[in-house]
Amino acid sequence: MQVNAMINLFKMDLYRFTRNKIMYLLLLLFCAFQIFGIFMMKQYEQPVEGRPMLSSLTESEFIQYTISQPPSWMLIYIAVFTIYFYMSEWNSGFSKNYISMRQARSHSVFSKMAILSLFVAMMFLTLLVADGIARKLLWDQTDLGEPGAFITLLAGQFLLHWAFSLLILCIAMVTRNLLVSLTASIVLALNVIGMVLEALENLFTDIHLTKYLLINTIIRVKDLGSTADLIHTFGVAIAAILFLSYFAVRYKIREDLN
Repeated sequence: MQVNAMINLFKMDLYRFTRNKIMYLLLLLFCAFQIFGIFMMKQYEQPVEGRPMLSSLTESEFIQYTISQPPSWMLIYIAVFTIYFYMSEWNSGFSKNYISMRQARSHSVFSKMAILSLFVAMMFLTLLVADGIARKLLWDQTDLGEPGAFITLLAGQFLLHWAFSLLILCIAMVTRNLLVSLTASIVLALNVIGMVLEALENLFTDIHLTKYLLINTIIRVKDLGSTADLIHTFGVAIAAILFLSYFAVRYKIREDLN
């Protein structure tokens, strides 16, 4: 019975997802601006001593380069969709249909998590398509890099970006305010908090715990051949997903409709 209820909630969320015009618009805009960004890189690319030309990078290296440049536009697109998708249900009052049932509340969170994972996957697919088109047309470069490293990079970044979407979901759930949620998302995407904490850490201590923050881990260029870097990436991603999932479920169960 509970499984059927969860499946039904997921079907309703999936129905809203597939008919969500904002989702398609965000993917289209992301694709267009990614291609335009590569076009602009080609126009203004200059050789820098000690650094490879962007046109010579493999797709694995290029993804790491683009993600590490603040602000992370992918994070902003993910945040906008997450907030809109959650707030549209809340503002419509649909949640009143199940909020009195504790199991349905937790099921609704798991359903939202699944939808967000689907959107993040579509964002990465769009990224690969846009990069493939632009890099082929403008740089005649199609090398993906070493297959194992490429898959590892995508898996790690997918989990990290999914964890970020869950963070934004928690913020939207707690604030129930579109403007506050968007503002917090932009601050996080710019990594303002991470940079401030890192500066304070360097000023007062010799330890470097801020490198384990979620956003700092996302934008950090990783050595995919390093076991330590892989443990760092996947460890932070999985820990964040588990903690944020637990928080979201507990908060939703105790949430007051008023």
